[in-house]
Amino acid sequence: MKRLLLLTFAILLVSFVGARGQFGSFGDVPVVIDADETGWDRNLGLATATGNVIIRYNEVTMYSDYASYNPDTRDVLVSGNVRLYREGNLFTGERAVYNLETKQLTAADFRGSFTPFSFAGDTLSTLGSDAYFVRNGIFTTSDNSKPDYFLRSKTIRIYPNDRVIFSNVKLYIGRTPVMWFPYIYQSLNEEQSFSLAPGYSSTFDAYLLTRYTFPISQNLSGTLRLDLLSKRGVGIGFDSDWNDPKSTQKEWGRFRSYYINDAAPGTDRTRTGVAREPIDPSRYRVSLQDRTYLTEDIYSSIDINKLSDARFLEDFEPGVFRKNPNPDNSITLTKWDEDYTVTLLGRAQLNEFFDFTERLPELALDLKRRPIFGSGIFYEGESSAGYLSRNFAENSLFQDYDTFRADTFHQFLYPKTYMGWLSVIPRVGLRGTYYADSGFFEEDLTTREVTLADGSTVTTTDTEYGLRENSSLFRPVINAGVEASFKVSRAYEGVQSRKWGLDGLRHVVQPYMNFSYVWSGEDPYDILQFDRINPSTQPPPIDFPQFNSIDAINNWTVLRLGTRNRFQTRRDNATFSWLEWNTFVDINIDRPDFPASISSSRSTRREAPDSTVGGLVGSAITDGGTFSNIHNRIRWIPLPWVSLTLDSQLPLLDEGFTELNSNVNFVLTRNLQMNLGHRYIEGNPLFLDSSLVTIGGYLRVGDNWGFSFREQFEFDTSTLESQRYEVHRDLSSWIASMGVLVRDNNGVQDIGVVLTFTLKDLPSLRLPLALDPEGLGGDGSGSSKSQ
Repeated sequence: MKRLLLLTFAILLVSFVGARGQFGSFGDVPVVIDADETGWDRNLGLATATGNVIIRYNEVTMYSDYASYNPDTRDVLVSGNVRLYREGNLFTGERAVYNLETKQLTAADFRGSFTPFSFAGDTLSTLGSDAYFVRNGIFTTSDNSKPDYFLRSKTIRIYPNDRVIFSNVKLYIGRTPVMWFPYIYQSLNEEQSFSLAPGYSSTFDAYLLTRYTFPISQNLSGTLRLDLLSKRGVGIGFDSDWNDPKSTQKEWGRFRSYYINDAAPGTDRTRTGVAREPIDPSRYRVSLQDRTYLTEDIYSSIDINKLSDARFLEDFEPGVFRKNPNPDNSITLTKWDEDYTVTLLGRAQLNEFFDFTERLPELALDLKRRPIFGSGIFYEGESSAGYLSRNFAENSLFQDYDTFRADTFHQFLYPKTYMGWLSVIPRVGLRGTYYADSGFFEEDLTTREVTLADGSTVTTTDTEYGLRENSSLFRPVINAGVEASFKVSRAYEGVQSRKWGLDGLRHVVQPYMNFSYVWSGEDPYDILQFDRINPSTQPPPIDFPQFNSIDAINNWTVLRLGTRNRFQTRRDNATFSWLEWNTFVDINIDRPDFPASISSSRSTRREAPDSTVGGLVGSAITDGGTFSNIHNRIRWIPLPWVSLTLDSQLPLLDEGFTELNSNVNFVLTRNLQMNLGHRYIEGNPLFLDSSLVTIGGYLRVGDNWGFSFREQFEFDTSTLESQRYEVHRDLSSWIASMGVLVRDNNGVQDIGVVLTFTLKDLPSLRLPLALDPEGLGGDGSGSSKSQ
């Protein structure tokens, strides 16, 4: 019969009287023991309890089959089906000793949990009052009776609700060890993941990609990579990401590294059949990006990308290569203020096989638009000075050049509203730019006779581009213009449609015009080009300081006319833009002529603006004629589950080219979403004609299965450029994905198959899983600035 051990503790309290001073207030808190049988061992001085034992003291509760209590040491020994609840944590095992005063715990064959993690160990002991030490322990997030995976560690230090530190660790998948780590720091508040991706690619043959991501500290995570490529060798890497979510500033950083001793560096991933230049088999990438605030208004930005060769990104980082084939290398220190920004920029060429503009260094001051003494006139400006160097890639036809450049720009504006509805902003600006050196490239044709094997001779012409250097140069620039616009709106409260998400409709029409005049005192073809125009299908800005290609400034007189249409409705007690439509056209009264992006060359300028000679483009502007293309930019989001974007330009009034870019996203059902995109361009001399259609979707099948696909078809060449199909399966603690990728590279098919297993931190459904069998070396690269 269970009975309360009150008599025993009445005897104990008598013995505590003399010790109460020694143990402070310990005796003020009673120790209560419930059990089927209790007793007192006079020889050992222990109170004992047997059968369904329950011990309560403060916030500690212990359950066991047997317990003994030593009033001298304050130790409680429990054994047999032990369960101990302490500060919200549960421990279970066979035997434990707990000191009620010091809160020290020593246990054998114990198990415990700290959501979402579970652990077990041969022995467990406390480290102070809020940490635990485990020997020969295992650690997992799997909630299965037989864990899908676990970490077995020689020692584990557990800090509840904070972190876990492992040493001498093996990772087991099922019962099989797959990886060893000397040290792991695991935050209890962040995700930990492990992925295996076996697959096949016609470029790499069979391969196995492994990733293990783990927190290193509270705001720092790391990823270890090991890639086994049967054709290329073994690739290893380490990535790291860090940020401070508690910081008021957006501090962040990332580090990427990868190395492979390439067994076949001459293999062309694009499989064009074109022979490659010799490439050292020791290939690598080291990348660092960081934003750190030194004070609240001073911060540094780092963007460093060192590559072993020009083909590394193309071979091992095709995703990064398509976005930014020539990564930046710069360090910037910025002082920000509400009225101005000061920037010290250093850019250096670390990859000699790329074209690059160095700034060693350049100091810039941007003065933000602000009123002048309440006059209604506003002022804005920018100034910069630095040593610039244009370095062409190795074996280039062009000679490197450099100069010291100082530039200053000042503009005054007078925004005013007339008649309560017409907004007019006239502006006038002055710019002065000093170049310590000037010059241009000139095409040199050299004729020579070559003797053939049969003894006959032929005449060949070699093309060279010689740099003609001139002395220092000062270029003045004057710009003037005026912007004007007004708005007209009308509300249609009767427009109500649940089907199209309309609760009333307001139409806002805003006609606008922008007249821009620029006079330059020097021809940009006589100026060494650093900040220059890069060929693009989009028109350049006609305002300053938005137009920032300083060295390419030329004379122009342009009138831009357009109309913005906005259709707004009410949604969730707020105004919602249901449809936005912007249409504009440029009237080139004096059409600008900008030098080519590669260099300025007299031999390829105005005489042949739409042709290419020796790799040079005569003009960076390909939309010729007095009237530009008609531009339309449409954004339509009628419902939360569907959206449409359309950017187009059509040569309706004059010569030009045609471009259409459209994209539709929609969710057909709660389990099916689709995407359809189309890119069309025709008649642009700088870009190949193209009519590329992209279609993709994701289908959720039940709670654990998913299927996704993506296809690209080029109608201009009747080529199915890529096909991608993936099946996803949720496996409690893991997500498994199997994908097939087929890519057409100039008529040669590149096929890839990959099976990916990704460990989740919790058994929750997260589909679809992004699958990229092409990305072998990790992602992340700094944004590229003007090269």
